[in-house]
Amino acid sequence: MSSTENKIISKPLNGEALIVADEFRVVEAGTAEAPAAIPAQGKVLVHLSAWEANKAELTARAQAGELGVYLNPEDNPEQLQGDVNILKLIAFNFPVFKYGQGYSGAVLLRTRYGFKGEIRAFGDVWRDQFFFLARCGFTQFDIKEGKSLEDALNAFADFTVPYQTSADGSLPVFNRRAAAGA
Repeated sequence: MSSTENKIISKPLNGEALIVADEFRVVEAGTAEAPAAIPAQGKVLVHLSAWEANKAELTARAQAGELGVYLNPEDNPEQLQGDVNILKLIAFNFPVFKYGQGYSGAVLLRTRYGFKGEIRAFGDVWRDQFFFLARCGFTQFDIKEGKSLEDALNAFADFTVPYQTSADGSLPVFNRRAAAGA
């Protein structure tokens, strides 16, 4: 995971964005023949396959907020539907800018499965995506290495009035107009 001096942007749903310490370390997935070792100490993000293979022994750490699960673009977030009350952090890896599966995955977790925890975007994540990621339900943003966190904070003010419904709970402009006229 790229991390600028071990800091990320945290923005609670419809809350203010802040730069905070990043306490989590990504544990690479490994392979079927050589799965990655999961450290016994420290806060970690493990790949979905590691979670599925070791769920019984990792559940207590996940419930304590010490372990989260990340998905790559080829992974199906529906596999976590039974775990949304256990996990406190689910992350989506954006290995390159063109992958957008994380957007729909976050909406699915928030709207269909009722996930209330943190959803993080990491990898090739740029400032231009933040507003839209937040609208889909993301609450943590680990920007592409070499980019300014301070500049990235301004991304949430790029658009002030949303025109679509979303997973973040804010009302789009047409609903605001209808409510004002009623």
